[in-house]
Amino acid sequence: MSIPDERTGRRHLPLSVLDELLDDAAVAVDCLSAIVRVCAEATGKAVTLFDRQGHVVASSRPDAGRQTTFPPLREIVRGHTTTPTSADPVLLPAELGTGLSRRKILSAIVERGEHLGWLVVDEQPTPFHPTDEYVTLRCARRIGAQFLTQRRITRVAWNARSALARQLVRGSGAWADLAAGAEYLGVNVHAHRALVYVRESEGTPEDLDRSLVEHTERALGLEVLSTRGSEGILLLIEAPDHVASPTVVRRITASLETAAAELNPTGGLIAGVSSVYEPESFARAYREAREVVRCIDRFTHGTGNRVLAVDDLGPARLFLANGEVSAIRHFIDDMLGPLLDEDAASTELIRTLAVWFEQNRGMRRTATRLGVHENTVRLRLSRVHVLTGLNVTGDASHQLSIHTALLVLRLRDHPAFHIESRCAETDEPKRIDTLPDERRSA
Repeated sequence: MSIPDERTGRRHLPLSVLDELLDDAAVAVDCLSAIVRVCAEATGKAVTLFDRQGHVVASSRPDAGRQTTFPPLREIVRGHTTTPTSADPVLLPAELGTGLSRRKILSAIVERGEHLGWLVVDEQPTPFHPTDEYVTLRCARRIGAQFLTQRRITRVAWNARSALARQLVRGSGAWADLAAGAEYLGVNVHAHRALVYVRESEGTPEDLDRSLVEHTERALGLEVLSTRGSEGILLLIEAPDHVASPTVVRRITASLETAAAELNPTGGLIAGVSSVYEPESFARAYREAREVVRCIDRFTHGTGNRVLAVDDLGPARLFLANGEVSAIRHFIDDMLGPLLDEDAASTELIRTLAVWFEQNRGMRRTATRLGVHENTVRLRLSRVHVLTGLNVTGDASHQLSIHTALLVLRLRDHPAFHIESRCAETDEPKRIDTLPDERRSA
């Protein structure tokens, strides 16, 4: 198909067959890579396709057995960082002191006025030919059209999955129809899932829902469905059959905290995580997650991101989400007033109370968690009794009152809660499918 060039020794691909090869590449499974391969064959050069962020999408060279290392995109497009409006190729000269040790042809991937990436042709292993810029231009235009086609396909699939998630949460539609649609989309409609309700703040990225899905799926190795409600984002996150609900929820919460810090560094994002439920109970999961968000919204001060699970608040969330805020604040002052100075001694007592409840009121477990002797825990709880008049260890009603007050302090981000219990297990969320078999019914 190619013909030899006696002067340079390279073999040229006749331009008469270029369009035919591009047509074949456009319908290939790996169409973008196929177009890049055609460009490499037609020019006899090493070719790389970058997206706008500088990630390599595809790379090829005519002698496939060898590798060509391209410098980072930022060095290649140095001096050409303005948003391009066309795919017209630019010949970049080699420059000492830069990453361009050889000349390159740079063509923007532009379609319908939108800049999508860059196609770069390196002057290796043969010198540039007068037709190389034309070939690069034709390939760049084909790639632009394929980018848009793939985006449309992705958008259709995303919208279909979003509609499915909305129907699952609402419990609307015939189950047989939902199952059929889910099978077509490759979604396990029968999976147990936790629901996350995310309320966005001003300045959050428009595509935050997609970014959260990608981050969660990558971090946990779980299937995630997403849809947007009137006030925020809903995520339905799959829970493996062999892992207990509290473990799944802890991992999801830790993953979301990391995602919020990376994707929304300005703060203001709040999210509530439900327990794990079967599909018939997703409406209940939605109510739980919304109650958690409402609690965070009512009692949290500051602009940082906050992520809490329903297990963090327990049944008291109903009181906190629906009670009169001023009355609840007076209640907290009445219960724990002497401990609210936030000095080191008071913070230590609050932390001891929190861990004591977290460890199901077990003295030994509390002492182990705090790294102190059991008698130290008893002395601290006695000190709480002296300061507040509340018998923490012997009166059930006092225990309920203190536990509820502690929840509000947690929502307020009291210093005693800066060390979360889930952080004691791991600094990074693990893939849930690697955890041991321990399942609790949701």
